Order: sequence, then C-alpha cells, then structure tokens
Amino acid sequence: MSSAAARKSLGTNVHFTETLEDGSIFVSRVPKELPTLSEADLPPLVRKPKSAEATPLTPELQHALTKLRNEDPAHWTVSRLAKKFDVPRPAVLMLAPCPEWRRQEIQSKADAEWEQLGYKKRLIRINRLRRRLQ
Repeated sequence: MSSAAARKSLGTNVHFTETLEDGSIFVSRVPKELPTLSEADLPPLVRKPKSAEATPLTPELQHALTKLRNEDPAHWTVSRLAKKFDVPRPAVLMLAPCPEWRRQEIQSKADAEWEQLGYKKRLIRINRLRRRLQ
C-alpha cells in the first residue's frame, strides 16, 4: 500500500507515513519538524522574570529586619518582611526566626483549638496526619 493510500485509509490529520524495515507502515499525526516560534508569536508573560542577581542585605538592613520581626511578629510575618526588604522567604527565616514567645503563643492557640474539636473531628485530623506520614 502506498503512503497516499495509507493516508486516505487512515483518515485526516496524517502528516507523514513511512515504511519500516519489517514492512509495517509507521503513520504519524504529528509533523516531523516542529514549527519555529518567535517571541512575538507567544502570549505575554504572566509574571516578570526575577533577576538572577540577588542584592545582599547590609548589616543595617539585617538588623532592621530582625528588629521588626522581634517587635511584632504577628504583623511582620515572613512574607511581609520578604516583600519589604526584597529578599527570598528562606533568607528571612534564617536571619530572623520567630521569637520563642510567639511560637508558644501560636502553639497555645492551636492547643485551645484542638480542645474545642469534637471526637469525630479529632479522629479525622489524626487519620489525615497518619496518611501523610506514610
């Protein structure tokens, strides 16, 4: 069977056919060469690309970041500080971890919330944690 006959018998969207060594016919519905696209053919970028060069924080800025975090960690969260000082979130976590008193406050709120849960909700959360740890 010729490639033209194979093309007609297989229907539409056949880009090329090729006879293999064993006599079988390879039919492709995808072109061999992909079309080249220019930047003008692409849609506009959703996000601006981040610059590869990270500006290091000066000691004064590091001190200011730590001071803000320690003064009011509820207001100056990691995300807010990262945006304000234009640094990645892990850098804020390394420079200014959450104060111990704030950690205890968050833990006590979580414990109080846990105590308010009924038996069924507790069981559901425990089972969810078990599944995540497996």
